[in-house]
Amino acid sequence: MAEMQAAALVMALMLNGANGDFSIPNVSCLIINLEYINCMWVEQGIPEFNYTFHSRHSQREAYRECPVYLVRDGRAVGCRLLYEKGIKFRRLRTRLTTNSSSSERQQEIDLQDLVKLDPPQGLYLELEEGTHNSLLWLHWRPSCPSACVESQVRYRHIRGLRGDDQWKVTLPIMGYSFTPPFFSPGELFEFQVRMRVPDSCSQSKYWSDWSTPVAWLPTQHPNRAGFHPLKPWSTVYWLVLAVLSILIG
Repeated sequence: MAEMQAAALVMALMLNGANGDFSIPNVSCLIINLEYINCMWVEQGIPEFNYTFHSRHSQREAYRECPVYLVRDGRAVGCRLLYEKGIKFRRLRTRLTTNSSSSERQQEIDLQDLVKLDPPQGLYLELEEGTHNSLLWLHWRPSCPSACVESQVRYRHIRGLRGDDQWKVTLPIMGYSFTPPFFSPGELFEFQVRMRVPDSCSQSKYWSDWSTPVAWLPTQHPNRAGFHPLKPWSTVYWLVLAVLSILIG
């Protein structure tokens, strides 16, 4: 197998010219949920060869080979590195090489804004009934180990098939609660939340994906705080949404 890879690499070098101008893929890295770092080399698709990946966070450190390779279709396409608190403020130095050639690509990557959090968890709705009007509170909790996060909520007021049910997106929120304006218990609302690292902690370029949606259904009258609405993966959830949209419309 190693001999076949070596022969294929030699052929690639010949096809790229006698000067041996062989293009090693670019490495891109992303901190996932402040738990680990994924470094990938798949911008041009799955590579034809298996590469060896080394990294270090300081010029005084020795390069270390990847502890866990990410494999796709039998090829190494990335590396998973351990994340330690505060390490995103240190430059990551990477080296990608082939097993059968002296060619290599070295890069220096600033990680501080390359963070993507997981979507928030535990979304639930709480009805606060008042004398003159009621408030609907949406609560959630972060999925990452850091308290330095900001959230964004998108919600829609579904008025039926002929109504305006476009998503409205809030400005970033420092906290884990939100109440929509102009709420009426007899109306249908749907919510999702996403999170990112805010500017005060070196803002990330990336928001998390949107959370699993939760909905307030007009037929629900919780008698305790923190009730959980129907889950969106339930068939009943979507049937109820469709029926209520028609009835309200």
